[in-house]
Amino acid sequence: MDILKNLDEKLPLANFGGLKMLMVRLEQVQSGVELTSFLKNEATTNGYAVLGMLDYNPTSSSKYTLSTFGDLSDELIASLDNESSYLHCRHGYRIKQMDQTLNGGVYLLPLRGVSGICGGLIFNVPENLDAYGSIDLIDWYWTLLSPYLLEAALRCRSDQINITKREKDCLKWASEGKTSWEISQILDISERTVNFHLSNCVTKTDSANRQQAIVKCIVKNLI
Repeated sequence: MDILKNLDEKLPLANFGGLKMLMVRLEQVQSGVELTSFLKNEATTNGYAVLGMLDYNPTSSSKYTLSTFGDLSDELIASLDNESSYLHCRHGYRIKQMDQTLNGGVYLLPLRGVSGICGGLIFNVPENLDAYGSIDLIDWYWTLLSPYLLEAALRCRSDQINITKREKDCLKWASEGKTSWEISQILDISERTVNFHLSNCVTKTDSANRQQAIVKCIVKNLI
């Protein structure tokens, strides 16, 4: 939390000290309704006319399903449901200004810090911009909240795949072409245990075999 303390000292007008409270609130989110309520409250408190989160849930190497949270218009959602916005959230690092004629100009910020999800934050310039100092500091503010927003969005998914760290380790090495015996030597566990973990992954991903489980987990950015 030293980063937050330093920001508080440099920018006393901005409510960076409230970030810890927001992190705690996001950790309590368990549904899409709660996540939308959180974002609406932040929009009202800080003067955002537009503030929402996007969850591009990959279904294959090139396709996804889009879920949105917050008070976003159908027109804005439609403008973000495209390959360009998806790829920016998947591979980009900085905010991108969207069509300035739409809602007076909005920005798309890729969210980082959690595997298994491709997300973004869509927002306009808030009324209290002077409290932040610049768009770059708004970028910084929401980037610090990124992992908490993404974890909350993951909990809102109906098709969430929950694999353990050890299962992920086994899948990762299997994706490199290692046999169960080789994986057992690398991880210092028995071959039977490796097969047990890989079998669990096949079941959890509703796959026919470990190869299909690997593909599904790669598509969802889990390994």
